[in-house]
Amino acid sequence: MQTKKVVSNFFKLCPDAKSCTQVTREEIEKTIKTLGFQHKRAEMLQRLSEEYLDESWTHVTQLHGVGKYVLFALFC
Repeated sequence: MQTKKVVSNFFKLCPDAKSCTQVTREEIEKTIKTLGFQHKRAEMLQRLSEEYLDESWTHVTQLHGVGKYVLFALFC
């Protein structure tokens, strides 16, 4: 339940990759803090978003931090 609420709040703050690169890292950290490792996760989310927008990738697993869990959580 906690994760669902955090993900929902994150997507309210950052509805797309571009907005994720434009909000401050501190705003993202505040939103995801209850999950722990918020500094590392916020950095990863912004880096992933920047790489996603670059469009030089051919499969989402080429993006920073995307493994099986993120692939399932974000791209299903």
